[in-house]
Amino acid sequence: MKTSRLNRVAWIFIALIVTAGVAVSSNIFDGKGRNNTLQATCINSISGLSEYQKDRIIAMETQNQSAMNDLWEKQHAASGKTEKDEIKKQMDKQVLNHGNAIKTLLSADQQKQYILLQLNGDNQNHQAKKQGNGKGKGNGSGQGRGKGMGHQSRF
Repeated sequence: MKTSRLNRVAWIFIALIVTAGVAVSSNIFDGKGRNNTLQATCINSISGLSEYQKDRIIAMETQNQSAMNDLWEKQHAASGKTEKDEIKKQMDKQVLNHGNAIKTLLSADQQKQYILLQLNGDNQNHQAKKQGNGKGKGNGSGQGRGKGMGHQSRF
């Protein structure tokens, strides 16, 4: 009787471990801790896209994400600041080229929608970062930097 309970508890424990492992590993497609699925795509936000346009945009998004992942790895492996800055410039150029390539597939009206989507998306991200969640506590009357940090007067 006691052995069967122990076996049952052991099997439940193993099942929980396997379930947790599968849940964690299902979010790691490239084996490096990053999910390589498309984070956001414009195909659901732009009206009147043909199937050809949708297919091409998805292919371009996949290629762009792969290129950005490669550049990200290079940047994090780089040791010098100038080397990292150069890779950052390559990343910025990749983003610009990707946006321009998508625009070439779109009609004039769709290009306007795409540009607005990019502007509004960036604006919403910045707003979310600025606003926070409003759950901060305290009145802000802490010690600050302390003595010897360059400011001799108190405010």
